Amino acid sequence: MSKEGEAEAPVSRSEETVASVKRQQHQIRIRLWLANRHINALYSQVQDLEAQFKTAIKHKKHSARYNLRQKLAVIMGMKIVYLNYCSVKSQELDRLEQKLLSFSDQDEESMDTDSGEEQEVSIAELSNVCQH
Repeated sequence: MSKEGEAEAPVSRSEETVASVKRQQHQIRIRLWLANRHINALYSQVQDLEAQFKTAIKHKKHSARYNLRQKLAVIMGMKIVYLNYCSVKSQELDRLEQKLLSFSDQDEESMDTDSGEEQEVSIAELSNVCQH
């Protein structure tokens, strides 16, 4: 019961499944958005470190270059991890979209089957009428 005296409408199993898939899609989209924000932040950090690295080369600061290379390696590794994560989540999102399409196709087929059966009956009746 949702409110006093009101009964909740019965929800079919496929509607629950569709709602669950849509919820999963929404969560994945949020995670992808957050991952993209992190990737953009990492890109800006890489650009800053590259500028510092060029300055260190210009001023022949070997120890600074070493430290900057280490930082760049760590950030580039993190960026690769985030890119792989985004790729996996995008594939998962595509799979969920295909699942939703299959649900909608099944619903359309069930509707088409009912109307198609009625048409077949009416065509059969017409052919019987025409033969007599």
